[in-house]
Amino acid sequence: MTEHEAITPEPVPVPYAVVEAFLDGESVDPRALRHALDQREIRDHLIDLLVLREGVRTMAPTAWTGGDRTPQRGVLRWLAAAAAVLISLTAGYYTGQRTVAAEGSQGVETMVAVESTPVAPKPTQVIKLQPGVNWTDGPAPGSKGR
Repeated sequence: MTEHEAITPEPVPVPYAVVEAFLDGESVDPRALRHALDQREIRDHLIDLLVLREGVRTMAPTAWTGGDRTPQRGVLRWLAAAAAVLISLTAGYYTGQRTVAAEGSQGVETMVAVESTPVAPKPTQVIKLQPGVNWTDGPAPGSKGR
């Protein structure tokens, strides 16, 4: 069995489809309906569909069984959740403070000794700046100052 066969539903046989289309109020060929109703299992199918539709039509609306959903109860749940979060955060903060106080003021001292001054690498290109030619002391040309 391939994946495509598992997804594709089996087609409904034509006599069953004719009876179901008739019950749905669709137009059907009277000869096809008469031919379908000549078969005993199709008549039984028609009776089953009529009983099922009548049962569904007479069902009373069902009520939500999820419990009481009053606004006051919802607010109480949110307040309880907020209180639980606040208590957890406060307990964590105080536990952390006690841990630091119990350890004392122990610290780690780090020293870096520079034994020699690093030397800059040799430049690959030298740019010479000459006053008035490619360098000026004032604002750049075209700018209006600060």
